[in-house]
Amino acid sequence: MDDLQTLATVLARPEPSAEVVERSRRRLQRRIRGPVRVYRRPSLLISGLGLTAAAAAAAVVIVSGTTAPTATPNSPPAAAQLSARDVLLTAAATAERVPEGTGAYWHVRTDTREGSPFESWTSRDGRAWFRGAKTEGEVVEIHRPVPFRLGGPEVSFEQLEGLPTEPDALKAWIAGNLERSDVRTSAGRPDAAMREQFVFDGLISLVCQLPAPPEVRAAAFRAIAAYPNVESLGAVEGGQGLLISLPEGSQVRQARLVVDPGSSQVRDANFFVTTDGGVAWVPDGSAKLLAGWTDELPE
Repeated sequence: MDDLQTLATVLARPEPSAEVVERSRRRLQRRIRGPVRVYRRPSLLISGLGLTAAAAAAAVVIVSGTTAPTATPNSPPAAAQLSARDVLLTAAATAERVPEGTGAYWHVRTDTREGSPFESWTSRDGRAWFRGAKTEGEVVEIHRPVPFRLGGPEVSFEQLEGLPTEPDALKAWIAGNLERSDVRTSAGRPDAAMREQFVFDGLISLVCQLPAPPEVRAAAFRAIAAYPNVESLGAVEGGQGLLISLPEGSQVRQARLVVDPGSSQVRDANFFVTTDGGVAWVPDGSAKLLAGWTDELPE
């Protein structure tokens, strides 16, 4: 079954009952409220970033990048009880249909349940502006380029636009770019296991945070769908809950995502990736991020 057939099939399924949603919500909450492992991967060694830029690096990767089709009263009913693979492949098919946005600045807004919103604007030549609690609500320019990062190394807009659109080729590009780079962590050069972690985090960044073309976002969703330990948690508020178990040293990372396959948006998550390559975990998926193009830079 190809992705478009998958999309047609799952969107035709009836909307979940209130009982199904409530049961899935309770199961998801039990997963979340279990013992919380606070882990942070060894950070990339990046020199010269000031306080404001360091604060800017903590952009949470949670909600996807371009404007997706919005639901209407005549929209098909939401999918219910999908497999994890169906959720991700349907999101991939949706992502391909979302028009690529245009604008002068890539705008990212992060909202958390505690604290002030945080916003960033990045121009195509790498100039960056930020606004948040640390700037007391003022828009502040960082007087040096603040690059995007994909799986560790820096990437430009041009590189993002030229990324492979096949899942395996995309993963290979991220891994190869990391291996060819001079990226080092506080534990030294990334070993094979750490490179796998960087690749996964890069895929998450592509579907949530970076200004990637629609075909690249779709390839990233398909690559995530191919991971072996991807489990469906059922229908939850905002979409379909997914749990992805990944070995990380002596521990197992359990990445939780809430994906809306009808819009290709990642609505919620229990972790975030910073632009210095670190990974931090939150106990309740308490951050949301909206990203997209704009021509407006606040004064």
